[in-house]
Amino acid sequence: MNQVVGNLTEPVFRPPSEWNSLLIAITNGCTHRCTFCSMYRTKKFSIREDVEEIKREIDQAQLLYGGRVRKLFFEDGNAFTVKPELLAEVTEYARSVHPNLNKVSAYAHAKDIVKKSDEELALLAKAGFTMVYVGVESGDDDVLKAVRKGTCQEEFVEAAHKCHRAGIAWSGIFLLGLAGNDSEKSQKHALESAKLINLMAPADPIEWYVSPLTLEIAPGSDMWNQEQNGEFESGSFTQILKELYTMIEHTDDKLKHCVFNTNHVSNYLSLKGELGRDKQSFLKTIEAALNDPRSRQYDY
Repeated sequence: MNQVVGNLTEPVFRPPSEWNSLLIAITNGCTHRCTFCSMYRTKKFSIREDVEEIKREIDQAQLLYGGRVRKLFFEDGNAFTVKPELLAEVTEYARSVHPNLNKVSAYAHAKDIVKKSDEELALLAKAGFTMVYVGVESGDDDVLKAVRKGTCQEEFVEAAHKCHRAGIAWSGIFLLGLAGNDSEKSQKHALESAKLINLMAPADPIEWYVSPLTLEIAPGSDMWNQEQNGEFESGSFTQILKELYTMIEHTDDKLKHCVFNTNHVSNYLSLKGELGRDKQSFLKTIEAALNDPRSRQYDY
């Protein structure tokens, strides 16, 4: 159950790992319209300018939840568009009001990370901002262009390393099946995604996160219309698992502190561990599922 106060506009979304977080809106909607996403289609993007109002909501949360607030997630779809000075101010204020707060995070687009200087990112980290969740989706520039992601592999690498240097944890979300039911495109999507994971690895031994999800085409998205018109065909269970296998297989065996999980309900298999410590174990689990489809998770 989330802790909610103030000016949140439905529908409200947050990462699965933020299930018990205080949700505070500093933006409304999302800056991008990716073809596969229907999450924010009913909202017009805007940034909340009234800092004092946001602070009052942080105060209200203290009255409602007391010392139970340990995580804070800034809504909405791309809160990192907010000026770093404002984001640092409300983060620092939240830390002062909620003494047990140990995690402050938000969704972020690679372009908005890259636009911020190393000094601005360091300012955020010093204020107590701890993690960004970035929808990477794919390392394949052709796929990224097709789904209108608005960025590229090179920019993801730059954004990841800027966060690593600042001390802001990086959580990259990939999307299995995004290349559709085409074996050649699917293979390239997986290989380029593995390449990107390798390139994003931090130079220093710090914890970072990679989480593949599986494409679920929702009504209201452009991809839903593409599927209805025969312009896009979803990949099969076997193809999705082969993508996951290829992605993991081609990651560097020497990767350190890369927390990897596929425990989202969209996925056919639940894997959790580290790349590359648990790489071979992951591959064996996927091989077993390819040989026995009954071992997959329920297909909701």
